[in-house]
Amino acid sequence: MRAQPEVDIGPVLVRRLGAAAVADAASCRAFSIGGMVPSAVVRPADGVELAAGVAAVGEAGGALVPIGLGAHRALGHGPARYDVALVTDGLARLRDYTPADMTITVEAGVTVSALADALAREGQWLPIEPPHPARTTVGGMLAADLAGTLAASQGRVRDYVIGIGTVTAAGTPTRAGGRVVKNVAGYDLMKLFIGSLGTLAVLTEATFKVRPLPEQQHGLVFRVRDLSAALALGAEIDGVLAVWASGALGERANKATVTVRLGGVAADVAAARARLGDLAGRHGAEIALDADASDATVAAVFASARDFSASAECDLVLRLAMLPSRLAAVAQAAAAHVPSAAALADPRRGVLTLAVASGDPQEAVTMIAALAQVADGHGAHLVVERHPDALAPTIAVWHPLPAALPLMRRMKAALDPAGVLAPGRFVGRI
Repeated sequence: MRAQPEVDIGPVLVRRLGAAAVADAASCRAFSIGGMVPSAVVRPADGVELAAGVAAVGEAGGALVPIGLGAHRALGHGPARYDVALVTDGLARLRDYTPADMTITVEAGVTVSALADALAREGQWLPIEPPHPARTTVGGMLAADLAGTLAASQGRVRDYVIGIGTVTAAGTPTRAGGRVVKNVAGYDLMKLFIGSLGTLAVLTEATFKVRPLPEQQHGLVFRVRDLSAALALGAEIDGVLAVWASGALGERANKATVTVRLGGVAADVAAARARLGDLAGRHGAEIALDADASDATVAAVFASARDFSASAECDLVLRLAMLPSRLAAVAQAAAAHVPSAAALADPRRGVLTLAVASGDPQEAVTMIAALAQVADGHGAHLVVERHPDALAPTIAVWHPLPAALPLMRRMKAALDPAGVLAPGRFVGRI
């Protein structure tokens, strides 16, 4: 367990914010990060209460971490200081939705599944599917830049956001962008905040451009001999919503699958099924599943890939990103250093995620160091998405550090000079 925060501002916030703040031990432990437990939980009911809460924390000399429902708080470094968990699930209103304009505005505490349900009733969707959508808020999706398995064909979160509302470290509400697709020119602050893990501002609202739902979606699962064969087949598949290879490294590396998600008009889906069947046959693959996306088994397969990194029953999850042409070589090199791991790969994006049975913290340190060397040798990037709490004070979550890190530090200093917002959580412990 890491040392607790020196500043106990729980009683101060309870007196100042009333029912929006609690300081009981059970509530605080529920939002621990990296072995650190806050001294208070602030759960504002609206943007006004949220701004007041942020201002109160800053004035008390404390530090807070914005949290939606807490499903992804393992991402990033452990905080340098952590006095308050700012839980945004009370900001869960649909502010504006005009289907004809194909835009929607929601508060940051709306879950991704609730957003998807609202859009689906009008035959539309936001083609971003982060892990555990029922437990992921819109604010969390943006703050952690959770693109999901559709990113290769549909793009990332920042491709769909056209406006956001935020609260600064001083407790001042601000806006960037707007609520229509065509906005005025200016600094694109939205892209600055997306993926910053709440270190620059607290997200309170977002406006998205959306798309029509595909007329039909379909799932295909091909069984192959091992992960290497799965990567070879997956590398030849294009023109689909998503494709991923599932298998294992190490002692369990004796079977694998390639899953393809199709979408579009019925004629296109049928043509793609025939084309992929021929391709799989040339690779010696067997068809294990071929069904509409409404089939419960297909839906479960899609959800398993979507939730892979967040649901893996282990204490170490590692993601390697590289040129797609280097994916097979990186997987082979990683296998030499990882005795046993479940693997999920996106051949089109060049992403390999490993859920590792690390055994003990020192073994995890050794594997992380070895995979960092693998990354260096292939021009890849390594992100430690989950790690044992014991490693939180010293682990390097991102490797290598970006060349823009000095600029990022200056930006943090300009927007949050007192270090109120999630200090130490982002790249380089910003």
